[in-house]
Amino acid sequence: MNYTQLVANIENFLEDNSAELTTSIDQIIAQAEEMIFQRLPNLPCFRNNTSAALVQGTSEYVVPSARMIRQVSVVTSNSTAYLNHRIDSYLRDYWPNATTQGIPEMYATKTAAIGGTTIMVAPTPDATTSTYEVDYIAPETGLSSGNANTWIGDNAENVLLAACLYEASAFLKAAETLALYKTQFDEAVQLFVQEMQRDYAAEYNGGL
Repeated sequence: MNYTQLVANIENFLEDNSAELTTSIDQIIAQAEEMIFQRLPNLPCFRNNTSAALVQGTSEYVVPSARMIRQVSVVTSNSTAYLNHRIDSYLRDYWPNATTQGIPEMYATKTAAIGGTTIMVAPTPDATTSTYEVDYIAPETGLSSGNANTWIGDNAENVLLAACLYEASAFLKAAETLALYKTQFDEAVQLFVQEMQRDYAAEYNGGL
């Protein structure tokens, strides 16, 4: 379901093409997409990866756009080592002197801002010959007049439409459809959870 089709479906299902709804429909879609992200953060379209060189003496790195950090690894001489996840206070207690350097063994999520999520590693990197890799979760670019298609729109139409109809019903204060589309959205999410569980399960090991 592309952007144009979604807009038409929202208006048709709710039997409302008023200027009030039309003016706010992009915000309604954005809120629906955010709700889907919060309910289904493990969808493949939300999984991302980035890598860069470690900087000697620098323990903090910004991961642009990241909302949740899945895992962090360090690659040295083509050998990958995954770092243990700890809270930031644990890292400061474990490695109190940031000027002392070594090979990173742990990471923590420190802060989040508009520019992304900052992670910190410990020990403080002692060389620039290694790289760090971060697997993280972030929303995909949403549907709009300038972005006609998304993974969710193409692969989870029932989830997206139900979410939009729910948000639109709340916007219009339409109590008679609000409960209906809330139920439809919850059911669509549960069906997609089952699909994702099957997608991430190994048939060989699970005997499916």
